[in-house]
Amino acid sequence: MKPPLKFLHTADLHLGAKFVKLGGKGVKQRKRLCQVFLDIVDLAIQEKVDVVLLAGDTFDNQHPSPDSLTAFRIAMQRLEQAEIPVIMIGGTHDYYDTQGILARVANTTSETFVVLHADQSTWISAAKQVVVHGISLEAANVPDKPLSHLHRSDEPFWHIGMAHAALAIGQEVVREATFTRDEVKATGMDYLALGHWHRARDCSAGNTVCWYSGSPEMIALDEEEPGQVLVVECKEKSKPKVTAYTVGKRSCVKLSVAAKDPTAALAQARQEADPDRILDLTLTGIIAPKQMTELLDFQRQLQDQYFFVQIRSAVVCEVAEKDLKQYSEQTVIGRFVRLVQERKKTANSNEKAELDNALQLGLALLAGHEVLTWS
Repeated sequence: MKPPLKFLHTADLHLGAKFVKLGGKGVKQRKRLCQVFLDIVDLAIQEKVDVVLLAGDTFDNQHPSPDSLTAFRIAMQRLEQAEIPVIMIGGTHDYYDTQGILARVANTTSETFVVLHADQSTWISAAKQVVVHGISLEAANVPDKPLSHLHRSDEPFWHIGMAHAALAIGQEVVREATFTRDEVKATGMDYLALGHWHRARDCSAGNTVCWYSGSPEMIALDEEEPGQVLVVECKEKSKPKVTAYTVGKRSCVKLSVAAKDPTAALAQARQEADPDRILDLTLTGIIAPKQMTELLDFQRQLQDQYFFVQIRSAVVCEVAEKDLKQYSEQTVIGRFVRLVQERKKTANSNEKAELDNALQLGLALLAGHEVLTWS
């Protein structure tokens, strides 16, 4: 009978990511990635896991910053002191190359740290009765079907697979390694630890429990939930139990607010304020030209309440009454203007207000604008 096995599965940490879009806040987020890695180590030690799996893109590139390398080495030293082995594969960003970052850190790290690649695709622990199978990417899509290289061997142990690839759910739009659920099933693994997608997702098939762990901390600015890692427990006569632990701080909140009333729009944006959040704010609707200057000040008024503020404008300026004559009656838009003006001659005050709104909305749509919200 196999002893219980407990391990931590994470991926896509992207140590050394530049976060150019964050401007001056990019430095803080790079430091945050280093800190979350050390937090993950604390969790692994606290949970007394038998092994830690890093399923690709631990580094964002082949030449990470000195700070990122220092954080990585500190993490490895702490896990070595706790006698917790670390098994790693290369992803699309830190793909395996004999002169690359993974080979370099493997040569300068302890024996409890192993990088799986084409020439060494398994790690076996007789004491823990576990075989970890994995193969690093050698480029973004090499091998293009990594799961085809994972085969359960004959040892009567726990069999854990590792891969960095995208679940094939439609036509590919970029060149990347992929897999299908049928391929998950065919591996025969007890558990398959995936990397590449930045959000946790269950891809189990057949008798194989299969998960993306997601990124432990925000990498893309549109990630709406804080990052997680997975702790997996394997016991005889039952499927592996997967428990998610939130370790990330950053997340993105997406808001679309009507810009017609700037005060109300600001109040709505402030309801979601959090110093660890990124605000992705879209201003919508049709506004008077004089209001544009107020909207330009939105970022300044919100930037101290969020980690970062990104504002998109989908507003359309109203056309003044005196400028309506510019539209020739021989055009569709000109004919529309005159039809509305004729209707206004016999309308009451409430109807005139509705017709004015309809006129501005119609002008925007006929001019080819996408008006997301009307207020």
